[in-house]
Amino acid sequence: MRTIKGYLDEWRVQEYLLLTFFISWLSWGILILLTAFKVAEFTSPIGIILFSIGGFGPTISAIMCLEGKITFKKVINFIFDHKKKTFHYFLLFAILEIMCIGLSSLEVNPAIPWFSLPAVLLVCTFIGGGNEELGWRGTLQPVMERIMSKKLKSRSLSFILATLLVGLIWALWHLPLWFVAGSGQQGMNFGQFALTAVLLSFWLACVYRRTHSVFYCMLLHGLANLAMSFFIVKINWALILGYTFMAALAIILARNSTPAQKDERN
Repeated sequence: MRTIKGYLDEWRVQEYLLLTFFISWLSWGILILLTAFKVAEFTSPIGIILFSIGGFGPTISAIMCLEGKITFKKVINFIFDHKKKTFHYFLLFAILEIMCIGLSSLEVNPAIPWFSLPAVLLVCTFIGGGNEELGWRGTLQPVMERIMSKKLKSRSLSFILATLLVGLIWALWHLPLWFVAGSGQQGMNFGQFALTAVLLSFWLACVYRRTHSVFYCMLLHGLANLAMSFFIVKINWALILGYTFMAALAIILARNSTPAQKDERN
C-alpha cells in the first residue's frame, strides 16, 4: 500500500499505524503463542525470525507509505538526506545521552567488551532499534506535527503534543514483547520503559526537526541502545534529572525550527 499524494494527514497516520501494528503485532502474537505453548523458544531460529520481522514493522511500513513509485534511490534519499550544517545537533544529544547513562550508572556490563562497541553500534543502528526511525521520526512525527499545528496554531505546543503522542504510541507498540516467554522485556517495568520512550522521543524529534535526517535519528537511537547495554542501567536521580533536562532542551531547541516534510518528497 502506498500513500497517495493529496491524502489528508489523518489518513496518512492511519495508513502507517495500521501497517506497522499489523506487521509487528501479528509476528509477535504468533511468537507469544509459540513460546507460551513451548512449541518454540524465543532464542530459536523461528523465534528470532518472528521477533525480527516484528521489529522491522515500522521500517517496512515507512517504505510502503512513501509517495509514488518506491525505488532504491528514493529510500536511500529518505534515509540519508539532511539539512547542511546540522550535525552538531546530533552530536550534542549523542554526548549528553552517553554522559547521562554512563554517569548515572558508573558500572559497565562485563558481557560487552569495549572492543565490540563499533560492531554493536552498527547492529543497534541498522537492526536493533535504529531502523525503526524511518517510521517513528521519519514518517509519523512530521505528520503528527502538521495535524497538531492545524488544531493548536502554536508551533511549540504542536511539537510537544505530537512528540508525546508519538512516544506513547512507540511505547505501546512494544507491549506484546512483555508477553513473550524468554524475552528481555519481561525483566523490565513497562511503566518505566514507557516513560523512557517518551523522553527519548523528545531528543529524537528535536534532532529530526533540526536536521531533517532520518539517519541521525537512527544513529542516536542506536547509541542509546548501545549505552543502555554497555552500562548497567540504574534508575536514580542522576538518570531522571538527565533525561528530563535533555527533554526540556529538546523542546527549547525545536521551538524556532521548521518541521521536516520528507513524506512529501518524490
